[in-house]
Amino acid sequence: MLHVGKFLSGLTRIASLLGTISIVLMMLHVTADVVGRYVFNAPLTGTIVIVGHYYMIIVVFIALGVAEEKNAHISVEFLTDMMPRTLQGWLSVFSGALTVAVFGLLAYSGFIEAMKKTKSGASMEQGSSLIAIWPSYWAIPIGAALFALVAVYKILVKVFNTRNGLHETIEDAEIIHD
Repeated sequence: MLHVGKFLSGLTRIASLLGTISIVLMMLHVTADVVGRYVFNAPLTGTIVIVGHYYMIIVVFIALGVAEEKNAHISVEFLTDMMPRTLQGWLSVFSGALTVAVFGLLAYSGFIEAMKKTKSGASMEQGSSLIAIWPSYWAIPIGAALFALVAVYKILVKVFNTRNGLHETIEDAEIIHD
């Protein structure tokens, strides 16, 4: 199980890198557009489409698995902290299963939509140019599937009480399993 966790952790690192690269490219692209528009009176064609349909989609959806791996989502443990540990564990498994169902459905429906957009060659017109946007639709099912995979793995780790390997340091593993 530890090796599966390390593999998933590697996938989330790649997703994080893609998100970081997208943010940097978006920043450079918008800066170049602003400089071109106001200094040289020659804006870059397609900036709005590329930012909205590539950079933003990649940043938001590809990084979903990273947030799940690091437990970076909002959670409120107001009542659950007062419950017995066993019940807390089962509620965690239940909420994980619900998460898997929702993000599995998102991955599936995103895949169907991405297939439609790919087959039709979806594009947007910006000025006198056509910019293909169909590739950006693949970020949604990929990000949702990575999120669901990490969530399934976390459920299995909790149920079988094993080390997870998701960015787990040796010190964390020793503390958790002592």
